[in-house]
Amino acid sequence: MRIAYLINHLGLTGVNNVVLDLVKQMSAHGHDCVVFYREMMENPMQFPCKVEHVNDFRMAEFDVVHIHGLWPMMQCAFSPSYFRKGRKPLLVVTLHCYCFQDFFDLYGKVKGFVLGLVFLLAARRFDHIVCLSEDMKAYYRKYLPVNKMRVVYNTRDIADGKLQNISTEREKMLLDFKKGSILIGMNGVLLYRKGVDLMLQAMATLPEQYKLFIAGEGKMHKEFEQMAHELQVDKRVYFAGYQSDAFQFLSMYDVFALPSRSEGFPLALLEAAAMKKKCVVSDLPIVKECFINHEEVEMFKLTDGAEGLAAAIQRAIANQNLGQALNKRFLRDYAPDKFYHNYMQIYNSAR
Repeated sequence: MRIAYLINHLGLTGVNNVVLDLVKQMSAHGHDCVVFYREMMENPMQFPCKVEHVNDFRMAEFDVVHIHGLWPMMQCAFSPSYFRKGRKPLLVVTLHCYCFQDFFDLYGKVKGFVLGLVFLLAARRFDHIVCLSEDMKAYYRKYLPVNKMRVVYNTRDIADGKLQNISTEREKMLLDFKKGSILIGMNGVLLYRKGVDLMLQAMATLPEQYKLFIAGEGKMHKEFEQMAHELQVDKRVYFAGYQSDAFQFLSMYDVFALPSRSEGFPLALLEAAAMKKKCVVSDLPIVKECFINHEEVEMFKLTDGAEGLAAAIQRAIANQNLGQALNKRFLRDYAPDKFYHNYMQIYNSAR
């Protein structure tokens, strides 16, 4: 089977990590994959297949065209090739966000609303619309044809030799900061919806032996650094900036925190699950759908704010079985082979 994956750019993002895992699995099973991108980036993601600019994309040359992101959706759904008679590939789109909710956060209400409408119009043109959870499917069912919608949970395929390859320099950076503390780790983009502010506020209520290591960059980096200073926790918080393969730090965290206000399907949580790490997460619908509170993860209610988050972190530290149970759930429901077979059911389906 020949499969084209269209993405917006070659940056190191969560969406592109999903495409990377798709390419890994499809290539390992003998399928011919090509990734088409719209924009080159300074530090591009490396895919184990041919990578070409979208100007070289020819729809009719593929059995399946799988789209990720707004601009590739528009490129495919409104292109002249879509309307031509003759052989067409199976057209699949994966929705990675709750469009209005996330676009408002990224672009503001007016632009976000307009782009959300364009997103929905484009999505309707595909043969299959993949949602990352049953909750996401419920969100979109009032906008999109239900008969086209499928649910496929994400995976993270990180067992490729990188897990133990953290550099001595990066290991020393973290251990020099950690010393004898209980270390909380966060890996992700520094945005309001990721709940970094909640984590910083929780640090102000946690005992002095707790420290926080944040691997990630984003538009609110300076604001969060200022907040840490104002809360007088800056000496216990380390902003590491962007770190490639940030999951390598997981082995040195005592607990991984994901206090997000919104997530499609959090890849960082799957990475932590793959590495048997204790996790504290906000009570998002996707988390409640996929994991068991107090057994596989420790949840806190977003309405309980920083105090609820701090209490959940202390419960997680005391729960000795948390990481092992989470890993068992990952292997059962979210492992790479499960991910592959779920997508192949879609790729092999008739339109």
